[in-house]
Amino acid sequence: MKKVLVLFAACATLVACQQKGKTEEAKTADTTATTVDSIRYAGEIPAADGPGTRYEIAMATDSTNGFSATETLLEAEKGKDVVNKYTGTAEKIEKDVDGKKKVGYKFTFGEGNDTYFLQVDDATLRMVNDQLEESEAKEMNYDLKVVK
Repeated sequence: MKKVLVLFAACATLVACQQKGKTEEAKTADTTATTVDSIRYAGEIPAADGPGTRYEIAMATDSTNGFSATETLLEAEKGKDVVNKYTGTAEKIEKDVDGKKKVGYKFTFGEGNDTYFLQVDDATLRMVNDQLEESEAKEMNYDLKVVK
């Protein structure tokens, strides 16, 4: 009888511990989602070796410059899209380019893969080089627009 009682108590304790962990995790996720405001950008950037890359970037609107990004390489592997997800902190860059003050962001999408975007206006990020210089191919669209 004691063995059954001990076994029952152990099972009950195990179940109680598992429920607590799930509840705490759910509360943390809800708190994070409601306390961090972000602005979301999306768009397709042309690529030299394929139809392009779709970027979806959510940036925190506070001073942390935290971001989460999805990079979709369109038709990259045997005609199928390849999706990569990244999180981190965007580095804010301010430079004078051609006599004008420019503000941009450096995003690190994986090791050694730094990508730069210029803040064109409140609703547009434009892919640029590391000197915040725009592409000379004006006929191509390198913009990400705000999405709601």
